Amino acid sequence: MKKQSITIFGLGRMGGQIARRLHKKGFDVTAWNRSPEPVAEIRKSKIFATSDIVEAIQKTPQNFTNKKGGSRIFWVMLPHAIVDEFLFGKEHLGAHLKKGDIVIDGGNSFYKDSQKRAARMKKKGVHYFDCGTSGGVWGEKNGFALMVGGPYEKWSAIEPFMKALSAGDNYAYCGTSGAGHFVKMVHNGIEYGMMEAIGEGYAVLEASPFKLNLADVTRVYQQGSVVRSWLIDLCRNIFENENIAATSGKIDATGEGEWTVKTGHEFGVDVRAIEDSLQVRRESADPKNQKKYSNKIVALLRKQFGGHAIHSKDKKGHKPN
Repeated sequence: MKKQSITIFGLGRMGGQIARRLHKKGFDVTAWNRSPEPVAEIRKSKIFATSDIVEAIQKTPQNFTNKKGGSRIFWVMLPHAIVDEFLFGKEHLGAHLKKGDIVIDGGNSFYKDSQKRAARMKKKGVHYFDCGTSGGVWGEKNGFALMVGGPYEKWSAIEPFMKALSAGDNYAYCGTSGAGHFVKMVHNGIEYGMMEAIGEGYAVLEASPFKLNLADVTRVYQQGSVVRSWLIDLCRNIFENENIAATSGKIDATGEGEWTVKTGHEFGVDVRAIEDSLQVRRESADPKNQKKYSNKIVALLRKQFGGHAIHSKDKKGHKPN
């Protein structure tokens, strides 16, 4: 049986993992990245990779899932700010798309933008899926959580890829165009609130007069407690392996929390916990707030699950690593 094929555009933290996991699962993977370093790195996994868009597209065969014909499948894993240019620009993927092609946006795009892109693609006869992708730097090993929106009539063509990328059954067709990125947006908003609560709780523990061993406290939290979770597991890594004192409490944000808050307001939903956590991140740009223990924990949690850069302290103040 012929291997199913897919081309991955964008080999950052997530894109490279997706390419390697699919390759290991037996799919025919082609990869593209504009800069040469990620291309050279992915080639070490015996995956064909190039910095030439035309070459990557030409290497992408059709997948025949029925007698009606096949589809070329392209997975885009790029920052949301450049997705439109990449999908519709004359010098990028958009110039080479044909009727029947399938495009999957696996990045963190705003769901309303995904709905607009799907409508534009439909006019060209291209099937567009939005896929919320969660798993951070652990996804390649443990599997990703995948939340997919798009045309249901083409779902069977891409479901094998989703199943292979997942940990088993933690993927779902969520609904029409935009639904996948909508579900992932809310996921990240919840994440904001959960991490802030964890950071604040540990700040209270750290400030107590009991000189607590927070790694031991976390070990207790990890099993049988109501608050046990992967984020608590990652706190154990922080207390055992990270230099908290040398970490700045400046917390970066990538946009999904703000989108969740704005959407909550639009729907008339009370999202005060998420909104407060978003405000904490905004206020963390102020150097006086970068000493906050809770902020340091949240910043280090982002590093633990997503490989996000943290900011570290030096004698002159705070600067990025």
